Amino acid sequence: MTFRNGVLGGRASVKGFDVVATDGRAGRVSWATYAPSESYLVVTTGLLHRRHRVVPAGAVTSAGDGRVSVGMTRAEIARLPLLPHPQATVGDDTRQHMLNALERLAIWGPI
Repeated sequence: MTFRNGVLGGRASVKGFDVVATDGRAGRVSWATYAPSESYLVVTTGLLHRRHRVVPAGAVTSAGDGRVSVGMTRAEIARLPLLPHPQATVGDDTRQHMLNALERLAIWGPI
């Protein structure tokens, strides 16, 4: 789970960026970690009922102009693991759930 080379365009952070799925706006980056092999975004979705979903760095296809694009649909993002709040610790169970969800998509190579 690492961001692909160059995908962040030299940015140190994408916190606060809109997240754009393949079928439209999916939420906003409310937290991110950039540590090699442990990178992910926490995307906050929903207006009335906020949910914090863990999106692996490998799903990010580009970042720029206040937007992060991911190679997933909004429905696929909705099936990713939830966190109680954006800065919550991502444990081993959550990581495995996230990886299992991506494997079911059958579109990703090694993450």
